[in-house]
This record gives sequence, C-alpha cells and structure tokens, in this order.
Amino acid sequence: MATLDEALAIALDLHTAGRTEEAEALYGRILDAVPDEPNALHLYGLLCAQGGRLEQAAELLNRAVALRPGLPEYRANLAMLHQARGNPAAAAEEYRAALRLCPDSAALAFPLAGAARQAGQGRLAMAAYRRTTLLQPDLAEPLVQAGILLRYEGRTGEAVTALRRAVRLRPDHGEAWHHLGVALQRLKSPEAPAALTHAAALLPEDATVRLNLGRAYYEAGCWDAATTALRGALALDPANDGALELLAAARRRTGGQAETMTALRRLLRLRPEAANGWYALSLAEPGALGALRRALALQPDHRNALSGLANRLRDRREIAASLRLHDRAVRLQPASAEARWNRSLARLLAGDLTGGWEDYEARWGVADFPTSPRGLPQPLWSGEGIAGQTILLHEEQGRGDAIQFVRYAPLVAARGARVLLEVGADLVPLFRGLPGVERVFARGEALPAFDWQCPLLSLPRAFATRLESVPAAVPYLTADPARAATWRGRLAGDGLTVGLVWAGNPQFAGDRERSPGLAALAPLLAVRGCRFFGLQLGPGHDEMARRTMPPSFTDLAPEIRDFADTAAIMASLDLVVSSCTAPAHLAGALGVPLWVLLSHAPDWRWLLDRADSPWYPTARLFRQPRPGDWATAVDEVAAALAEHAARS
Repeated sequence: MATLDEALAIALDLHTAGRTEEAEALYGRILDAVPDEPNALHLYGLLCAQGGRLEQAAELLNRAVALRPGLPEYRANLAMLHQARGNPAAAAEEYRAALRLCPDSAALAFPLAGAARQAGQGRLAMAAYRRTTLLQPDLAEPLVQAGILLRYEGRTGEAVTALRRAVRLRPDHGEAWHHLGVALQRLKSPEAPAALTHAAALLPEDATVRLNLGRAYYEAGCWDAATTALRGALALDPANDGALELLAAARRRTGGQAETMTALRRLLRLRPEAANGWYALSLAEPGALGALRRALALQPDHRNALSGLANRLRDRREIAASLRLHDRAVRLQPASAEARWNRSLARLLAGDLTGGWEDYEARWGVADFPTSPRGLPQPLWSGEGIAGQTILLHEEQGRGDAIQFVRYAPLVAARGARVLLEVGADLVPLFRGLPGVERVFARGEALPAFDWQCPLLSLPRAFATRLESVPAAVPYLTADPARAATWRGRLAGDGLTVGLVWAGNPQFAGDRERSPGLAALAPLLAVRGCRFFGLQLGPGHDEMARRTMPPSFTDLAPEIRDFADTAAIMASLDLVVSSCTAPAHLAGALGVPLWVLLSHAPDWRWLLDRADSPWYPTARLFRQPRPGDWATAVDEVAAALAEHAARS
C-alpha cells in the first residue's frame, strides 16, 4: 500500500499531466484519510481553481494556509484566488504576508503592487513597485506601472522619470512610450509628440495612442500633423468622439471648413446629447446661434457656450441680452479670466466704463491674449498716491492702443510722478515730446530703477474714467515741426487733401470684419475736388498692385519710415479717412479731422449708435448699417466728402 507522500506524488503527477478527474479522486481519498493534510488541501484547491470552482478552492486554500501559515507559496496562491474572485484588498493582504516571509522576492512584490492598485491602495502599490525595482532593477514593467500610477495621481514629473527609465530598459514597450508621451504633454514638453509617435509605431492598432498624438500636435500648434494623427485614430475607431471633436478643431484652424463640418456632424449623430459637440459646431458657424442655444439647452451651465452666445449677441448689438449671459458665465466661474474678459468688452461697448475697466484687468489670464504679461516685480499702479516716485508705463496690444491711451501719461506726471514710457521702437520718435514723460524707451532697452509699473490700458481704471470724464483734450501728440514743414510744402496745392487707410493688421482677430479694403473705397476716389494720399502700410498696401489708381491718388507709403512720418503727413492734410486701425488713433490724437469707417459690430472703444467719439473730438464715425455692408457706409462718406470739398 502506498504511503501518504507516495499518494500525493501520484496525484500531483496526474494533475500536471492534465488527468484532472483521476487527480481529484486521489486528492479526495487522501483527505478522507487525513483531513488536515495541508499539501493535499493546497493542491486540491489549485485544481478546483483551475476548473473554475472558486468557492471550493477558497475553502481548501484557506484551510491549507491556516495549517501552514509560514509557507509563502500557499499565501501567494490564495492571493491569486482572491483576485480571481474580485477581492483585490484580500489579495494584497496575502501578498504582503507572503512578502514578509520572503522579503527578497520580486515575484511577490510585483503582484502585490497590482493588487494594491486594484484595491485603491495607491501608497502600498507605489511602495511595492519601488521594492520590485530595487530587487530587480533591470525589469521594465514595474517602472511602467509605477509611471502610470504616478501619472494618474497627478505626480507627472515623477511619472516621466519612471517612464523614461522604463523605455531605456525596454525601447519596444509601446504602453510605456504612450504614457510617457501623455505625461510629457501634461508638462507641455516639446518631446511629447516624439514619444507618442514611438508609441503609435509600436501599437499600430491602438486608436487612443493616435488620439493623444493628435492632441499633442494640436496643443503644439501643428495643425496638419494633428489632422493626420486624428484621421489615423478615426480609421481605427470611426466612432471615437474625442478624435472627431479634435479633428474638427484642427481643421477649423487650417481652413478645412468641409472636413470640420463633416467631423462635427458625425460626432453629433453619435452623441446628439453632447453639449461640447454643439459648442464646437458653433465655432464652425461664426454667425449662427442655433448650435449655441442647443448646447445650453443640454447643459445650462456650459460657460463657454454662455460666453459664446453672449459674444454673438454683442456682435448683433443685442447688448442687454449679451450682458445677462455674460453675468451668468461669471457667476458660474468667478475666477475665469475668459468670462470676465468677454464681459468687459460688452460692458465697455455699452458705455459701462467703470465695470468694464474692472473686468478688463482679467485679460492677462486669457489663454490666447495677444500680449504676454511683463512679469515685472514692481506693483501695479491703480491710482494710489505717487508723488515723488518713479513709474514705468508700458505698451501692450496694438500700436493703436498705445496711441489712444498714452494720453494718460501726462496725467500721471501731474500727480507728481517721474514717468518713464516703454513702447515699440517705431513709436519712440512720436512719443518723445509727450509732456511730463521724462524718457521714452524702446522695448528691449535697459531700464533704470522704478517704483511702480502700469500697462497703458490699465490707466483708465487707475483714473476711474467714465464716459463723461474721458481725457479728450487734443492734440496730445504733435508732429515733428521740421518733418511737418517739409510735408506741408510737398502737399500744397488746390483741392481738399485726404489721407486714406483701408486695412489693419491681418493678424488681429476680427480684422477681416473691420477692414473695408481698397476696392470698397472706390466711390471716395471719384469725388471731385479732392487729392488723395495713401497712408496704408503693411499687407493692405499690396492691394494697390491689383488696381489702377486715379491721377488724384498718390501713394506715400514708400516714404513712411515710422509713426512720426505718418504724423507729419497727417498734420499737413485736411482730413484723414481710415478704417479702425492705428492711423485712425494717430489722426485723432493729433487733432486732425478724422472720419472712421466702422463695422456693424465695432470695437468697444467706438461705442454704439453715435457719430462722434468721446476719445477723439475731431472724429466723425460712419457705421455699417448691416454686417458686411461697406457700400452704404462708404457712400455716406463719399456724399459727406463731396459736400466738404464743395465748401473748401
């Protein structure tokens, strides 16, 4: 008759040979004879687990562990059974017990980390991953999993360190490259696209990798590369709503209107309840309100949709409705710079300068704001007593803004301050003679010490400017006398002398709406009794090459070196007719008669429904009666010009 050990050996041989029924029968006979035989309980428990009888396996393995608590193998197998039964916390406890018995086992530390992570025990999981790495430093997988866990916990820098080590050990580990790329993207590292490109090559069937690659390229401003990656994601997963939404955004950036709309329509067929999808569609339909209203019906607290609809209502001159929506957006997210900035533009356009200036200070927190904060350590001046102290006033945004708001520099000096002014080099000659300004610096020049600083467009707030208190004494800028005398001689002659400007900076958002272009001004050039002088610089000047100009027109652009030259010419003219751009502000600041052509939804500084400007007493405003209708506005200018010429 076989001994107990011999019977166990036979049963184990049957078990490993796959003869499970015979093995089970023999395990049963052994346990009938010796009910507390731990090896038989352990092996029979494993056989039951392999057959899917997890409850029976758990009973057998628990009995085995109770009889032999010092055997790490028993505990490790019981831990695996706990995981299979969906109890990762119990599994982690058994792995920890096994690891205490065998502290140098990476084979126990690594599964402990996985069980602890499943159980939500992040600290224990991280400790176990690190222990595995210390025990077996050439193993990449613990580093990969540690990096993923660190990334999910928001410890992105540590995640990058772990994942870099992992890909050095395993350059072919696609998952490691993927998570490394996403972590680098979170850190806004330029290396992110390269890491995700590695991942995409190693994981050619993974749509998520290509989605993240597209997102990294999109955030880097590489719209075409983003489009390629996102198309790849959609080839693998045509219903990937994230890829559809981002593809639409990328194609909108590159002017791919048709593909943008196709992607968004597909997205909304898949997810008609997606408020973000309707909001994205609204961005592809610049004038429409329907998509924004649908987004808000689905998600009434969608701040971007609120601000978007409010902005469109503002552009439709429905100011009261616009402000109500802006107020809701700000209430939803009081700390949102974008919400307050958007509201500031509506408030200022409506003439609420007090509230507008306060909201306008949020501009520095707006993601796409055209000017970056200077980051100066000196405090922002907001109207405090400043007598005997030095302040730096510095330009921001466009040249027109600098020209409009430099009027405040003498007022700061009148408070007893020593005033330094920093602007673009092309404005230095123009501003050099400004009363009260001790010195004008070109941006980039070394600056002396100063106590306070203030961007030019924060000065109206510092002076609590209201419509009735706009400092509008003109001229506050003057042309260089020598240059002006030269130009007066050159422009002398019969007829009304009229300077023309028809386009702004095409890089400025909304320039297409505010710039009529040279062709639209043709009715002006037909007015008798006028001599016209082109003051247009920049890309807008290129329009002249496509048109035959009348004998009454002289192009002065080749002779204009800076704003001081433009000022000298303007001081020698009878009238300047300009679109909403920097030369209009210059003419107004010089006190030259100025006629401004404005779009139906003008920039906030021109307000609404008035033909004059509180900022420029010599200005007369001609407005589009409808969006895009330059013809009517130009006809009004032409009629007024003919009348003016007849009187001259």
